[in-house]
Amino acid sequence: MNMEQIYLKIARQEVDRKYVGFQPNSGSVKPVHIAAGAQRCIYGSFNRSKGIKRIALVSDAKGNIPKGNEAETIYGQLTEGEMIEDSITINSVESMRNVMQRLLSVDKGVFVVNALSDSMISYSAGSKYFLTSGVGAPYERGGEFIGSVIRGYCPELADYIKKLLDQANDPITLLFEPVLEADMEAFTDQNQYEDIPAFKNPSDQTKWFLKGVEESGNCLLDNLSQHPNPLTQLRLFNFFCVFNLIRYMTLLEAFYCGERIRPILLDFSGVSPSFSSVARASEMSYTQIYKAINRFYAWGYARWLDENGFTKEELLKSDTPVYEERKAVSKASREELDTLWQLAKERASSLEDDEMYMIFGETMYDMLALEASSHPVTYLRALGNLSGILYPPDKLHPNKRFVVSQDIIEMLLRCCVKPGEMISGMDIRKRLWDRFGIIIGGSQFEMQTLQESGMILQIDEDALEENFSSFAKMLESMDFAELMADGILQIRLGGVEEC
Repeated sequence: MNMEQIYLKIARQEVDRKYVGFQPNSGSVKPVHIAAGAQRCIYGSFNRSKGIKRIALVSDAKGNIPKGNEAETIYGQLTEGEMIEDSITINSVESMRNVMQRLLSVDKGVFVVNALSDSMISYSAGSKYFLTSGVGAPYERGGEFIGSVIRGYCPELADYIKKLLDQANDPITLLFEPVLEADMEAFTDQNQYEDIPAFKNPSDQTKWFLKGVEESGNCLLDNLSQHPNPLTQLRLFNFFCVFNLIRYMTLLEAFYCGERIRPILLDFSGVSPSFSSVARASEMSYTQIYKAINRFYAWGYARWLDENGFTKEELLKSDTPVYEERKAVSKASREELDTLWQLAKERASSLEDDEMYMIFGETMYDMLALEASSHPVTYLRALGNLSGILYPPDKLHPNKRFVVSQDIIEMLLRCCVKPGEMISGMDIRKRLWDRFGIIIGGSQFEMQTLQESGMILQIDEDALEENFSSFAKMLESMDFAELMADGILQIRLGGVEEC
């Protein structure tokens, strides 16, 4: 008798739950989803109020109006509640509602459906009133997870963000003030990282990552406390969350398998890989990272097979795994999956248990890439594209490299340089590596780090030096640095002078 059928979807869910902490399996994730999840986790509660939904969610993409949100109904409620002047017409209210909807969905994280479900709503706003429950909102789980890590390892930064959300004195909140009500409910899952093995028994690589989160987060806090605009502060904080979430995913192999840290090589060449060895090396840096993610999941599925008691004999006699029960599969797909599984059996037949499990684990990952609508590398690529970390930004271009936007540059600098502090070009290189695993170039230390990462280098020190010079020019253009007469770069952010 054949062993129990292997369901790939169940394996993926259990590996993500046990070893990752969230499911990075959607190409539709956006930075606003990370913001919504992180802020809800850090604030510790969310708002059940329907007032915002009623006034601001006017119609869906096809122009359909949710039941109860008709113009006449809303106008009547505002008039009855004496929230508008007598001279305001229904047309004026409707125009304002349309503006409000565009404002809250500027990041395309609001989907207007009849029941106005929180699972479809991630507002582009920055106060406690706009925190939704997130029930059934899988895109926000990554935000909750990284929010819990920041809350655990940067408690002062988390407290500051919570106070910022509590103040609710930003322009968007003030616009909605007449209809705001705080119908708050506790969010209890604030320590999501604690049961993950990588955090319970941290390796040296995990400790290095967490030290970087702590140091960069505390430095960012010093800068945010000097910044006048609460929405800009939350925007910088969200870039911090997104970057660290991407880093966490890229380091899973290092955390669990003891592999080396794969550096993030930023490309400032400004030209295509055809004309720049740095751009080509940055592409290779991205390739190394997504292959590390692939290897981690192969390891995870191998562990899942082992932990669920599948023996070598059973696996060699097993039916081809299916994605989920009763899911229809085309004949062509079925034949492709059968071929993959048969090849895995042939390769594994002469191997010992550890190697045998890895062969089947790798094959399960390959099969999921074919069968599932999305997978972890798609998730990472979507976040990187939309947040200004990866280039080219279009979804169809497979060869990405690390070309960061000015917003990301500002966030990184504010995580590495305190207000009023002045540091050298060498200092910024060291801090970017220690806190973010970032390499730019121009020093022996960075060249050695790239070589130790296992990257096959077709790049010389002169090209890396030129890359750093281009980075320095960008900092000068942003008024974050000055090239002194002796050729020394000095980096300094605005803020209060330190005594």
